[in-house]
Amino acid sequence: GGLVSILQSSLIYDTRDFEPDPTRGMVAELSNEFFAPWIGSEFFFDKILLQFKHYHQLWPAVLPRTILASRLGYGTILGAQAPFFAYQDQWSPDGSVKGLGGSQTLRGYKANRLLGRTVAYGNLELRHQLGEAEFWDQHFSLGIVPFVDIGTIGDQILQINLGGLRASAGLGLRLGWNLSTIITMDYAFSNEDQQFFLNFNNSF
Repeated sequence: GGLVSILQSSLIYDTRDFEPDPTRGMVAELSNEFFAPWIGSEFFFDKILLQFKHYHQLWPAVLPRTILASRLGYGTILGAQAPFFAYQDQWSPDGSVKGLGGSQTLRGYKANRLLGRTVAYGNLELRHQLGEAEFWDQHFSLGIVPFVDIGTIGDQILQINLGGLRASAGLGLRLGWNLSTIITMDYAFSNEDQQFFLNFNNSF
């Protein structure tokens, strides 16, 4: 344990057409968490996160709701004083990214299965809408999402272990309610585990 006090900052370039469920656009992000005694922290260290997300309509004239969604992320912790619990997530204004494993990163592994000073991950989803309908003045949609996740960690500042690359794959369903509420159901598997997740909002 120990007391931490954080100064958070982020620089984001965002061209998504609709943030909860985009069909096109991109996000480029540089986020930082700074911990120091002069702002009340018992530890002196810094956390950096780089993320890039992209959304592309594969056949807009024929299937406007078939989207190739991708994300790349890289985070590292600077400073020897970083406590163990600082390794469990990377902060982002779009929603903190937990350690590798779980519903956000490597979906075929248990949550926070892999933690390190440096982390890198990639996600690829093919989001295809099967149909949509109106019931009781409410709008609903149903989609299917095959996906692949990869990731690795490293024990050194800025360095990742490419030899320790892990991967998982799976299939998900997306139930949209009034456009902005997305219920996600994902089944994923890896050479280590199988996981099922029920959540709100897309993973990225």
